[in-house]
Amino acid sequence: TGVCKTGLVTGILLRAIQDGYRGYFLRAQDLFDELYSTLADRSSRRLLDRLIRYDLLLIDEMGYLNLRAEQTNLFFKLMEERYVARRASIITTNLEYDQWRSFLGNEHLTNALLSRIRHRCITLSIEGPSLRSTSQVD
Repeated sequence: TGVCKTGLVTGILLRAIQDGYRGYFLRAQDLFDELYSTLADRSSRRLLDRLIRYDLLLIDEMGYLNLRAEQTNLFFKLMEERYVARRASIITTNLEYDQWRSFLGNEHLTNALLSRIRHRCITLSIEGPSLRSTSQVD
């Protein structure tokens, strides 16, 4: 049987919420779209403050995105401030860490981001077929 990253981490998020923690689920594409849209009305700080307050932030399906420099910068700011505040984040992706530079674009910023993300993290690598490729027809 296949393994579903999203299902696994959503279960962790739900358990955290049941235990009294504040949690939030975001698809990576939606997060980056929202980060970009805040630039128009200068509400980036408000969005960052809201996302930093969650005890657990789950960002699902990072990678394979076409990002603008502004989105990368705001994402770095979000993750850096969550790091300083010691807030937990879960990020799902099919990319290895060394592939993050290709979609984030800025090598120095990506190195700094990965340094913070990996400092106090547990990386789970799930091997096996996708659930999408293992569906059975009866």
